[in-house]
Amino acid sequence: MNNKVDWEAARRQPFAEVETPDDWPKSVRPLSWQGLSLFGVDEKRGLFWDGKRIKTEIKLGWAATLLGSLIALFTFLAAVATVSMAVTDILRYLDGS
Repeated sequence: MNNKVDWEAARRQPFAEVETPDDWPKSVRPLSWQGLSLFGVDEKRGLFWDGKRIKTEIKLGWAATLLGSLIALFTFLAAVATVSMAVTDILRYLDGS
């Protein structure tokens, strides 16, 4: 098995010369077999294309951040209410009422 990669050939023709489906965006093209060699992964499983890191993070918009914060706040308040009711019930039990 040949383990050598022809990097110049991979860089010359990274994309396959085929027609794409109509539902694909016009700027998207499939990779050629040589182009697949340009993908790489580091030890932290970061994705790279031809030695450059591919951005794979997602940032939430202000509305999603606000909604998530409200959900976290109300979940915390529900937990506090539940604990306080449990403490009240324990104290009533110990008091005998």
